[in-house]
Amino acid sequence: MILNPRYLVLIIVGCLTLPACAQQEAATERAEVRSVFTGTITVDALVDATQDYRGFEVLVAVDADGEPDTLGYAITDSTGAFNMDVVAPVRGRYSLLISRRGQILKVGVLAVAHADTASLTAVLPMGNRPLRVRSKENSAWLAYENTTALHRQSLLELVQSGEYNESAVSDLVHQTSMILWGMRSTFGGTMGSELAAAEAVSMVTNWNDSLALARAREIEPENINYVEIAQAARTAQARLAGQEAAIALLEEFATRATTEEHRAALAFEIIAARLDSMQHDAAMEAALSFKEAYADSPYADWGTRAIYELENLIPGKLAPLFSVRDAAGDSLHLAQFRGQHVLLEFYHPQDDVYERELEGRRRLYDDAAGLEIVSISMALDPLVDEAFFDSRDIPGRHVPRPPGLALLYNINVLPTRFLVGPDGRIVAKYVGNAMAAIYQDVVGAQ
Repeated sequence: MILNPRYLVLIIVGCLTLPACAQQEAATERAEVRSVFTGTITVDALVDATQDYRGFEVLVAVDADGEPDTLGYAITDSTGAFNMDVVAPVRGRYSLLISRRGQILKVGVLAVAHADTASLTAVLPMGNRPLRVRSKENSAWLAYENTTALHRQSLLELVQSGEYNESAVSDLVHQTSMILWGMRSTFGGTMGSELAAAEAVSMVTNWNDSLALARAREIEPENINYVEIAQAARTAQARLAGQEAAIALLEEFATRATTEEHRAALAFEIIAARLDSMQHDAAMEAALSFKEAYADSPYADWGTRAIYELENLIPGKLAPLFSVRDAAGDSLHLAQFRGQHVLLEFYHPQDDVYERELEGRRRLYDDAAGLEIVSISMALDPLVDEAFFDSRDIPGRHVPRPPGLALLYNINVLPTRFLVGPDGRIVAKYVGNAMAAIYQDVVGAQ
């Protein structure tokens, strides 16, 4: 039995689209975020009875291009006390390390927001217990993480109990989303509450689109996840009132946006909405306007890529040709599949969405006469591919990450699939969880 994918997961808002990723890049240009971090680090008397706790090093750092960048540093005095100023490029969660005499003793995470004051009390050794940092920001993150962890555990228990059905999952989704939405009151203005609010919108999309829309319109434009919220609201509105209403909603969100990156991302989302509704001329006009409006900004490339998509990758266009070697070392040319349908899929082996779709993928391969599937892994490390295929028999041709192919097909989101017809022309493009739609388009049409 293939379960409806919407039953399976709590949506974690992340860097899922080109605009979302670029928002993070653009954020580095903002003003510095400064906070204070204090605390004490001591040792259990049964381990060390000297009561001299000097020399513990406390480091807050971020990985910058493969190298650690120190955001805050302090050394404890004889009482174990420490005090530091933390200067970060943006609000966020950063690595927290405690070490002594060159040995790392504990690793954790510190949420950093401007003017926040955080404190830590730790008695070493701590075993597997996590570091508990106290502040409004860190408490909000802890509440968010506990709520989502409980949701996942409850889903698992539903599966194990045999009571996993649409009604039960709907009740759980609504219950969890209410708790997340309530964090706006309990922890208002924190990163955790902003993410929780975004997720409270995304979770009920599909289940209760009217509620998703109502919540989305209450979100403050300053929310760092404002664009992702607008994307979820667009999906809900499209189902309720059609694509034109969804585009109008995006324009409404763009009008309320308070930052350039949010306005740019929403303008790009409008282009995507035009593409999805097959309004190619309108999408091209919007893409050209976007490119002109943001010519001297970090977002200029988005317009260029949108125009490339419209000129090369919409249904009816000849699929860009390529020649690569597959995982077995054999030559593979897209042109060799003329006369039959071929599904090109770009994926990452560690992506939960792709792994959940494997059963549907196998069914498609078995049931679709004359269909070849060419799977292109985006994993940087070939060992990831080897581990993924080690215990799985996945039919089709498999290609390890080939240079330039993702750019040729303008891949921004994984998984992304293109159905290419016997004449070599693109029939359809599918982004994200879409195996059911592909099955219908391919098998249902035979």
